[in-house]
Amino acid sequence: MPGYANWKDLFALEYLQLYEEGFSVGDMIQPNYSADYLPERLRAAEDISSLTEADWEEAYHCLWRTRERGLRPDFPFVEPDDIESIIADAARAPNLTPLDEVEYFERIKGAWYGRIAAIILGKPFEIQVDRLFIKRYLESVDAYPLNDWAPYESSALGITLRCRPSTLGNVQYAEPDDDIHYTILALMLLEERGLSFSKLDVANNHLRNIPYHWLWSCTRQSYYHMVNLSDDRPVEEQIDEFPTKINPWREGINTAIRADFWGYIAPGDPRRAARIAYREVTLNAVKNGIYSSMFVAGALSAALSRDPTVDTIIAGGLSVIPRQSRLAHIAREVRDWYTADADWLSVCDRIYGKYGHLPFLHALHNMAFVVLALVHGKLDYSKTITTAVMCGMDTDCTSGTAGSIVGAAIGYDNLDQRWIAPLNNHVKTVVAGYGQGAISGLARRNYRLWRKLRDEPTP
Repeated sequence: MPGYANWKDLFALEYLQLYEEGFSVGDMIQPNYSADYLPERLRAAEDISSLTEADWEEAYHCLWRTRERGLRPDFPFVEPDDIESIIADAARAPNLTPLDEVEYFERIKGAWYGRIAAIILGKPFEIQVDRLFIKRYLESVDAYPLNDWAPYESSALGITLRCRPSTLGNVQYAEPDDDIHYTILALMLLEERGLSFSKLDVANNHLRNIPYHWLWSCTRQSYYHMVNLSDDRPVEEQIDEFPTKINPWREGINTAIRADFWGYIAPGDPRRAARIAYREVTLNAVKNGIYSSMFVAGALSAALSRDPTVDTIIAGGLSVIPRQSRLAHIAREVRDWYTADADWLSVCDRIYGKYGHLPFLHALHNMAFVVLALVHGKLDYSKTITTAVMCGMDTDCTSGTAGSIVGAAIGYDNLDQRWIAPLNNHVKTVVAGYGQGAISGLARRNYRLWRKLRDEPTP
């Protein structure tokens, strides 16, 4: 069994991923089990539940070979994977005024606290639920619309949430979360390797510091491949295969949640931030997996400038991804919908209506919720992070990204202390090279590293 899925599930995930990328696998989002490229045993089966793992493995590899047919003629998007083509098709970067050192430290402190608090807010709902479930749950405990930590239990519904230390009345620190781990890992990577880090450095950073079962999506899959490297070929050659090697999560939101630090370390320069992000994310992602990381890095870089607005922040994100990509289309679409509707609920439901078929962990609908939270929140931290959570799906990821961006834009002193004070300036992790410590200490390490690297060229 490769990674953390069986071959039948991998087949279904891969079919949808290939369809979304525009490959000629079929005309619908569900597989056609009689398709001519599938093995005879699957096409002839009256009951697919009778098929074995070996049958589904064969079907997976037959499905994978459809990439050789190329993209559907009517696929409207152009989505390169090489950095120069990505930047060449991106929108113009916004004009940004740089911060001085004092301003930068205040803002970067806001980004770290803003990200971590927002992750903790969203963590109890990270259970593959949609907006309507969250609304029903919060209404049952008289907490809708969300304006505080989520209550742990609904006696009316007979439901308890996950992650009790992240719920109302129980928050005393930031409990371990993969979204927080990745930001710390990025800090550690640059402290050790500088801006010239390689994909092997990224993979080893994961391998040495995070237990396997604390990783998800494409990052868990690349970890799986790292511990199964063979001795017959160069390691770097094998690593270059990771983005598409049994990896239907290659456009997952896991790429975006690894991106924050690249924006933190390149304030006011979205292209620099995005180039750093690109070098990290191409370990295990393609197309909109790559773009989601670059978008977040670019948006955060723009947020870390003088007098940022939501428009300049989103422009920073759009200035580093292809204009003809699905992610750029969705970001523009969400803004247009919000301009027309002026109602986050309406836009949220539009997102579900058009993109709700995507897997829970996919980047595209989750990034749509991030954009919606930003345009609705208008740099109000509380409004932004609660909107992101109430949208549903990968709630700690979307809230954490949106909260990081707003925290970077407004600074620590402007964060509402109802979200910050309960953390007691303390974060716990499973990161082997970190463990637990003060959030303020992470901000100081970030500041020192920025001063060290700010004049170094981006490889």
